[in-house]
Amino acid sequence: MLKKLGLLFDKLSEASSPEVDSEELCRLAATALMLELCRADNSIDEVETKAVLSIAQATFNLSAQEADDLLLEAQKSNEQATSLYEFTEIINSCLDKAAKYQLIKNIWQVAYADKFIDRHEDHLIRKIADLIYISHSDFIRAKHEVLEA
Repeated sequence: MLKKLGLLFDKLSEASSPEVDSEELCRLAATALMLELCRADNSIDEVETKAVLSIAQATFNLSAQEADDLLLEAQKSNEQATSLYEFTEIINSCLDKAAKYQLIKNIWQVAYADKFIDRHEDHLIRKIADLIYISHSDFIRAKHEVLEA
C-alpha cells in the first residue's frame, strides 16, 4: 500500500492506471487527514482515534478488521508525509464537491469527539478545507452541523 501511495505522490497522473487503486488511496488519504487532526493539539486522544476508526468504518463501509488495517496504513502514511498536500492532492483527484464537504464534516466530528475544539484543530481544518477547495461558508456550515448534532 505504501508503495502505491508513493507511486501516486511521484506520478499523480498515473492514478488511473490499473496497478493503482485510486479508491483505496482516497480512503487512505481521507483517513490520514482525520488522523492528522488527532495530532493537531499535540495530544493524541483515544476518543478522537476511536472516532476516526468509527467514521472510516461507516463512511467506507468496512468491516472492523478492514477499518483497523486502514487506520494502521494511514498512521504509517501520516508519519512519512511531509505535508498535507500529499493527501489533499489525492482527495482533489478522487472526490467531488459533496464528498469533500462530507470529509470536512467528518474531520469536524473527529475534532469534537472529545467535546472540545482546540484552536489548533480549528486552524488545521480550515487549512484542509482550503486545500480541497471547500468554501468558507461550507466550512462553517459543516462545523455548525457537527456541533448541533
